[in-house]
Amino acid sequence: MPGFRQTFCYCWCGDILIEMLQRDAYTAKAQGSDGLPERLLEDYKLEEMLRSPHRFIRPEPSAEQRPALQWRHRVQYAVSHAINHFYSVDPDVRKEIPIQYVLEKWWPRKTDGFDSVLHYWDVKQKMIDELSLAIAANDDLKRPAILFEQWKTEVPSLQMSLSVIFQAAWQPEGWDALLVQKYMVVHDANVVEAFQHMVSVFCWEAFGKLPGMIEIYCLLEGRKIRYIPGRQSLQRSMDYIRLVRDSIPIAEEQESEHFTSKDKIRVHEEVDRWRTEGTKPQKTWLM
Repeated sequence: MPGFRQTFCYCWCGDILIEMLQRDAYTAKAQGSDGLPERLLEDYKLEEMLRSPHRFIRPEPSAEQRPALQWRHRVQYAVSHAINHFYSVDPDVRKEIPIQYVLEKWWPRKTDGFDSVLHYWDVKQKMIDELSLAIAANDDLKRPAILFEQWKTEVPSLQMSLSVIFQAAWQPEGWDALLVQKYMVVHDANVVEAFQHMVSVFCWEAFGKLPGMIEIYCLLEGRKIRYIPGRQSLQRSMDYIRLVRDSIPIAEEQESEHFTSKDKIRVHEEVDRWRTEGTKPQKTWLM
């Protein structure tokens, strides 16, 4: 994940997690069952591609020409570490820890990459405010079932594998499915849609059931997007993943671990064409 390469591993093994692990013993395979190099779609790579300015029409820059780390990456790094640390703490202890103190540990010390010094402080205060509100709203959630773990599973029907970094997933009291949460610094409609589809397909293939709800916090805008997947939306999610798969080459054809500029253009064209086919909106609420 851009700005957050390390995958944290913290897991509370409730009943649902044990069932998930037993059911998905094959997910660590590096190749498909036919022995050919797998097609692997990773959520953080797709997210960065969808966020890219000018839709990657310009040629891929060399390593020496690549721009410095954007402020969004640096802030996402701090937010992700803060959330991971905060929810790793015992629920009773969390009540005594202000999130701003946790965020401060990883917040950028310099204003490099920000538009200005004022922008630096405005973004910091907004992150503190929105994280505080989100944590207060989730006060009834005690221990995450999954916290900043990278999971991988095969999708046999699509002859590919999916890799998703779960920032926080919960099994609320009385639920028989997961509540999956993602914390984004800046809202992007394409990224939100892609995450909803990837998580829906991943949970169905790996855990045998759809998530009960997907919540995406867009911190800078102060928005919370709630999405409830269903069997009809699952087919739409499968179609989305299929078109992305068909828009990128298999592993042995890739020149590097990065999408090429042609791959990125092709994915965007396919997603735009698919979105304009006129399908019914899904259950999504903006809060």
